[in-house]
Amino acid sequence: MVKIQKLPSGQLVITLPKLLAEYEGLKKGMELDFKKHKDGFILEIKRNSSEADNAKIINKKRKG
Repeated sequence: MVKIQKLPSGQLVITLPKLLAEYEGLKKGMELDFKKHKDGFILEIKRNSSEADNAKIINKKRKG
């Protein structure tokens, strides 16, 4: 379950389950883009080329 938490500063933080973050290759400090979608939104992972390559390698190792 994804949760939204409010910090004492008033900033909102999205918390993802550790398993989901590991599966997607997410690391602390990575950025996500929000895109509006019908009744909600879609999160798109912003990756530079080296991060994308690393994520592909990690996902290949999991599959085979």
